[in-house]
Amino acid sequence: MSDELSKGISVLIVDDNEKNLQIAAKVVSKAGYRVMLAPDGMSALELIIEQPPDVILLDIMMPGIDGLEVCRRIKEISGCDDIPIIFLSAMGEENSIEEGLSLGGADYVTKPFSERVLLARLRSHIERAQYQKKLAHYSRELEEKNQNLVLLKEKILAVNQDLEKQIEKNIQIFATLNDKIRNPLCVVVTMLEMQDNENSGSIIEQLNRIDKVVDDLDKGFIESEKVKAYLKKHHDLL
Repeated sequence: MSDELSKGISVLIVDDNEKNLQIAAKVVSKAGYRVMLAPDGMSALELIIEQPPDVILLDIMMPGIDGLEVCRRIKEISGCDDIPIIFLSAMGEENSIEEGLSLGGADYVTKPFSERVLLARLRSHIERAQYQKKLAHYSRELEEKNQNLVLLKEKILAVNQDLEKQIEKNIQIFATLNDKIRNPLCVVVTMLEMQDNENSGSIIEQLNRIDKVVDDLDKGFIESEKVKAYLKKHHDLL
């Protein structure tokens, strides 16, 4: 990680040994990280709750609440359980290291530590944590978009259902027009044509105009793409 990328990244260093605390703080600060210090486990937990760091360097052997117990408690704090914890261990603490890793610790560095090794471990776990945060962010965005798509699909389905109900009503209306208007018109026109009346021609012409208007409305309705799709879907027509 470059110096530019390290800016804004906070590292909590927890160690009851003042000298070790200052050495680690100097190395971490020099690399461009923002340093937070805690001389014991309880102080570390209070800091973490108040202002969660991006990564934690945690001494294992401390009086009172040791590093293992601090790690266990951190993993129980909502929103802090994914903070990478790198144990600072002395030689011969292999059993404690193993237990710490089983509790959720991410890594360990043996004291006295190499500056290059410490910074390499920090850099590795910070980059991994940032990648996981981005992945979680994108996952939440994707889930939100999927939920929006589901809602949109439901809305479209509801609109289509309403549209189909309206189309069905319109079909009934046009069926009624044919039954109540056009069919009687045809009968009347036929009857007038059979009569020898000087006004019959004019009346028939007017009736034919009415019939054509109704016919145009009927055809215009049937030619609608939505209506065609509906008739094909529900009546196996067109």
